Amino acid sequence: MTRGPAGDAAPAAEQQGEFLHVWGDTVRGNKLLIGVLVGIVCGIVGLYGGRAVVTALGVEEQLVDVWSLITGILGCLAAGVITARVSSPARIISEDAEDSGALAAAIDELGEDTRGLGVLEDATDLSRAELEAAGLTEAFREAEARVAARAESRRDGGDA
Repeated sequence: MTRGPAGDAAPAAEQQGEFLHVWGDTVRGNKLLIGVLVGIVCGIVGLYGGRAVVTALGVEEQLVDVWSLITGILGCLAAGVITARVSSPARIISEDAEDSGALAAAIDELGEDTRGLGVLEDATDLSRAELEAAGLTEAFREAEARVAARAESRRDGGDA
């Protein structure tokens, strides 16, 4: 859940419009627009500014296009650096997420998917090895136990 400036939970409708899904990642729309605009400006300045500088230096006419293309690319790289300095990451990755309970909440959220969480025994050997390498096997076993306990309580309690 995302929190607003005052620490209160922001409504889901407000948060949903703030983020975009682009190339398999989630980004803030306003920061993406700023990054694109900075990229366009720096690229054009690099391309045409480089052309003017290279022409003023008296480089052969055949090489002006090549050098202006190179300065345009350098402008795009500068735009990347500028955008990275101006924009902070939308997500913060924490090494101690397991301690804060965020890991268990994330696994529970995965389990709420229509396909459910599944069980580790059904996973491929590669998937189990990756979970083990990341130190997540125990967390997924605990999640399996929670799911099984909920299913058992539903069976015992009927519809309640």
